[in-house]
Amino acid sequence: MTHAFECLSCGATTDPDERPAGCPECGGPLEVAHDDLPDALPDSDRTDLRRYADWLPSLGESSVDAPVSMGEGWTPLVETPRLVATAAAEFEDATPDCYLKNETTNPTWSWKDRLAAVVVPHAVAGGPSDRDGADRIATASTGNHASAIAAYASRAGVERVLAFLSPSSEPPHHRQIRAYGGEALGLTDYGERKRLLRELADRGWFAAYDLDDRYTGQPYVYEGYKTIAYELVEQLGEVPDAVVVPVGAGDGLYGIWKGFRELAARGVVADKPRVISAESAERHPLAAAFEAGAESVGRDDGPEPLSTSTMGTTSGDHALAAVRASDGAAYAADREAVEAAIRTAGRDGVFLEPASALAPAVVSQAVADGVVGADDTVVTVGTGSGVAWPEKTASAVGESPTVEPTLDAIADATGLELD
Repeated sequence: MTHAFECLSCGATTDPDERPAGCPECGGPLEVAHDDLPDALPDSDRTDLRRYADWLPSLGESSVDAPVSMGEGWTPLVETPRLVATAAAEFEDATPDCYLKNETTNPTWSWKDRLAAVVVPHAVAGGPSDRDGADRIATASTGNHASAIAAYASRAGVERVLAFLSPSSEPPHHRQIRAYGGEALGLTDYGERKRLLRELADRGWFAAYDLDDRYTGQPYVYEGYKTIAYELVEQLGEVPDAVVVPVGAGDGLYGIWKGFRELAARGVVADKPRVISAESAERHPLAAAFEAGAESVGRDDGPEPLSTSTMGTTSGDHALAAVRASDGAAYAADREAVEAAIRTAGRDGVFLEPASALAPAVVSQAVADGVVGADDTVVTVGTGSGVAWPEKTASAVGESPTVEPTLDAIADATGLELD
């Protein structure tokens, strides 16, 4: 499929083969603009991202046009009756239909696999014919992003993969990256990650991380995330009334909104959902900007939240614009609500990391404000698995005791009635 990069600020277009770092006209951020999207979602047996090949940017004439796929996408849409019970108790005659889009079932346990499945092939494919594709990829992450990039880069044959991790990252992510053949390094000062990535980019590495004045494949990030919108329409048979998305940089939220916009523009659906963002009470720059009526998202330098994956001190203006354009809302959840949401989702069969639990944690606020009504269909996006965050989830679910192998000891430890 032919495509161009289009500026989100001024609308100017540019050739993707030039690998621009930003809009050549105004320096603004870029997204993919398609020339010939279909008029219908696919009738296909595929259940990976390539199900939507006709909706995704092609690699063109590249010799590596074969996609890098490990079965990402087509994740379960799980009914969440306990979330309904806790979030909508005030409704008497009807309650919203609540679902969880369970992104923890992706190959590396998070929705970042959607991003990696699109970004990595375009990085490896290279730019114009006189420019080789990436044979060295570096990134930085609190965990999920780096794990996905490492897995897909290894799958694509990239021999050198380097990931800088936050001190707040936990051992499972380090081990994942090393298992995929990458080098995982914890930084004593995570604030230096962008400087290090720029220096590596100057030495010929592809930086799979958003950097100013460097091409990082960022426009393709939204292409991976937008497939969530396509799947929701296929799985529900309709557009949900609201989609609740945890927000860090806001790329995932914006990508989902882009997907619904494209479907509406092609006449596949008639409506678009309200998009609701979810952040932590400790750091909620997007919610603060939304409430203040600000045109741009500022900084929130509050204490580091439990939700490590969304601990950034700012978010993207594109996400703020998506919330407003959709008649959505922006909320923040405190630690108590996040931990309660981890337990509630667990009772519905899904173990979420704290950042993912932000989405179900704010549904009750949306209900109280009337953003979600009694007859609505609401989807919360569970972005990553609690398995990767044993320390961050311990206070929510508790620790398992070690006991003597007797029924009396088991009864004492668990409080269960065994008779």
